[in-house]
Amino acid sequence: MDVPVGRAAGVSGGRERLWGVVGGLVGVLVGVGGLLVPWLLVGTPLSDLVGVPYPPIFTRPTVTVLDYYFLGLVGLGLIFLEGAIVALRRSKYPRTDGTGPALLGTVLCALGGVVLFMRLWIVVHR
Repeated sequence: MDVPVGRAAGVSGGRERLWGVVGGLVGVLVGVGGLLVPWLLVGTPLSDLVGVPYPPIFTRPTVTVLDYYFLGLVGLGLIFLEGAIVALRRSKYPRTDGTGPALLGTVLCALGGVVLFMRLWIVVHR
């Protein structure tokens, strides 16, 4: 017989705040890294990183360091998603510790995948 679980079962306010801070820090690092990787590592001028409807760096037909950066974001997102599965099974607070990394991993995978797809579409249709 199934027994309903209470609303507060498996939830921790402190862990929710921790995952909020971790998500915010990772978001800042991803945003700053997306600017600094092509600017500092490759020497791309800042004018190539900004443009309408897309940045001129996206029109290069070769694989760039920025492509590897966003592919790394997809990989990092998958690591967070795998961690979420483990946390759901082994954590003291499975709802909190499963939701935090699952949300973070989903956002990282989606961001990296969308940027890579957009870049591929721009190169092919140019």
